[in-house]
Amino acid sequence: MSGIRRFTTDYVAVEDRIRLSLERSDRTVRILWLTRPLLNKLAARLVERVAAATPASVSTDRPLTSGAQQRFVQQAAAASLKPQTPVRSGGSTRQAGVAMLVTSIGLRDGQGALTIEFKGGDQVLEAVPFTGEALRQWLGVLYKCYCHGGWGGDFWPGWITPDRAPTDMARMN
Repeated sequence: MSGIRRFTTDYVAVEDRIRLSLERSDRTVRILWLTRPLLNKLAARLVERVAAATPASVSTDRPLTSGAQQRFVQQAAAASLKPQTPVRSGGSTRQAGVAMLVTSIGLRDGQGALTIEFKGGDQVLEAVPFTGEALRQWLGVLYKCYCHGGWGGDFWPGWITPDRAPTDMARMN
């Protein structure tokens, strides 16, 4: 299995699924489709994990329990995400096989990262490692995909949702 260089996550309305387009180190592209029920389980587990972890960039002797602290760290992670050209099959990259439907997901800890294993049956299709900051960034992207698709989820914490500007809020007099 070739290592993952970068990937793009987006909601595809016609499929009502989320597509992961993964560019491997050999420049081939693999497409993985993720269903809402599967992502609901994964997102809930990842939110719990991120909420329980204290990032290395925050000096505190206690976990980040306040929503304001979590929101600050989440916003910092999102701000450090650099825009890139989306990964797409075709063009300058080679298509690697066909798109695959992910049927299960495994989480594996090791070497300072959480590796998410995307599986088709018992076979690992791709494994993507995430540092703490990268995991926060991807959760933010997933949240935006959920919003774009009109998908709900009571597992999304308040600290991952964007701040509402005063002009967006209802006025009370």
